[in-house]
Amino acid sequence: MPEPALLNMLRFLRLPDLETLKTACPELSELIDIQLRHLDDEFPQRPFYQFDRGAPPEDVDDDEKMMCDRQNVSMTYFPEDQCVYMFGGETLEQMDGGPRATFNDLWRLETGTMKWSRVVIRGAPYPSPKCQASFVTWGDQLVLYGGRAYRHDGRDVFFSELHFFDVASSTWRRGAESASNHQTPMAGHSAIITNNFMIMYGGWSQTPDTMARLTAMNLKTEEFKIIDMMHSTEFEEPVVPPRPPVVFPKFDWRKTKLVLIREGLILLTGELQPGDYGSSVLIEYDPQDDLISDEYQMWEWKTIPTVGRWWRPREGAELHRDAPQWLLPRGNANCSMPNFEFHQIADVRNSTKIRLVSLGRLKNEHSVPRPCISDKYDATQLHYREFVRHLTRHLETEFQKRTDQNVPTSSATDLKTCAVFKFLSMHCKIENCFVNGNGKPKPAKVRLRITMRKNKKVPKLDDFDRWELRQSILAAVNQLQSKYYDISHMDQLVARVPNRNSVVKRLSIFVAEIDRNIDLEDFQELVWHPQPMQFPSPAETREFALIGANHDIIMHSGIVTFNQSMRRMGQTNLLTPVASTKNHMAPNCCTFRFD
Repeated sequence: MPEPALLNMLRFLRLPDLETLKTACPELSELIDIQLRHLDDEFPQRPFYQFDRGAPPEDVDDDEKMMCDRQNVSMTYFPEDQCVYMFGGETLEQMDGGPRATFNDLWRLETGTMKWSRVVIRGAPYPSPKCQASFVTWGDQLVLYGGRAYRHDGRDVFFSELHFFDVASSTWRRGAESASNHQTPMAGHSAIITNNFMIMYGGWSQTPDTMARLTAMNLKTEEFKIIDMMHSTEFEEPVVPPRPPVVFPKFDWRKTKLVLIREGLILLTGELQPGDYGSSVLIEYDPQDDLISDEYQMWEWKTIPTVGRWWRPREGAELHRDAPQWLLPRGNANCSMPNFEFHQIADVRNSTKIRLVSLGRLKNEHSVPRPCISDKYDATQLHYREFVRHLTRHLETEFQKRTDQNVPTSSATDLKTCAVFKFLSMHCKIENCFVNGNGKPKPAKVRLRITMRKNKKVPKLDDFDRWELRQSILAAVNQLQSKYYDISHMDQLVARVPNRNSVVKRLSIFVAEIDRNIDLEDFQELVWHPQPMQFPSPAETREFALIGANHDIIMHSGIVTFNQSMRRMGQTNLLTPVASTKNHMAPNCCTFRFD
């Protein structure tokens, strides 16, 4: 095949696919390297991000490989194998009225296939079950530090333990006890790697005070040191009258993001406490210094105005119903409302630019007209309700047919127990739908496969459409089992789904770009640009994780709350850079059979 044709084909592949192809077909290495350089050069021309979901959990047949619902997980990207690793987290709900449970399992997401798999650890030691720990990549290892868990009495316990995970051998190694003993236990902090040092900021501990300080750790010697910082104006000559002292902005305890712009220059941004609206901090240091040496070192910092991402509420407006209690007495003081629970920031980069990506709510002046989005979601819901209506009609016919045959249950072992239904673009398999010779059906399981074609007649289903569709199918099956077999799962007789898909709030994307070669003096402002609301986009999710994976962004876990009794985990979403945002929809045909 001619090289121009091959290059044209390679343009449709993402980086994980190109790396896999390069390994499988070494003869294409030169052309793939050209395309990789082309992707890096094209990065600034692809400022928008479009959503695509990862492999749904129903694609996994083994229940042992299913990931438990969780929030406040720790994630990092490992570039050598183009995988995202996820550790721990906590359950969405309290356990039997007690504290939430925490996890210490490790999962791997292959960014090429967007499928999760559990990492099998070869042996002890294991990290403690916890959430809100920092998790970063250092060479061929992953570094896990700190974290939080609940005790049986409902109080928090914080960790200062340090663990290293060797990806090649799939083993954990605990850091020296001396390192843990000399560092304050913390959780919710932000961390970055520079050379052989890990730099951390923020977090919280046994006391409610914010740990508003920078800490550096030598990962080779496992020694810690608190960094002294001085504002940039303190390096200048004194002036008359003297300037008022500059106070370091008060960031929220767990809502900060450290970004390494380059060796020697760090950006600290995120959500601030009331009274410090609209600031980020730029920090400069000498990358040649030993960051934890006994020699006195002073790091220079200055505040950077930050606009477009967090904003104060309108004068006289009421605070959001989910606002934390500490905001209420201060009324409309400067704060980051209404995006106070959407603090996650991911950074991706090429050779010249750093792009920060965050998710949150749009201001009215930036949002797409709501009817445009609502109509698409309503059309989607109408589509899957039509599917459920046809499926229920066919299932009832089969239930009635089996009842009319009057076959004794003891001799009904030859009857099929599964139903398979195809309609338009959807393929559904319901396991344990009918009674077999045992006389009682097992709980039904629904497997969905949706084939999207290049046709806009059928709306595209997103993650929550699939979930709502599965709940509606389970409710229909249980209603028929209750009618014909006089047995049912009472909790599934009615589909527990929102009244209308379009009323579920959706998240939008905010993007800010930074020149990697910028100097401390030249960096004057950090500007976030909101992108138009898309269809489909993730439902409003709290406590999720957001991580950069080459030029892509991975969103995972968190909690989606529909009302007091309905909540579920946010699933995996892939955000891919594109030149413009477009939506695609599609169709198929209808068949029905039993297996």
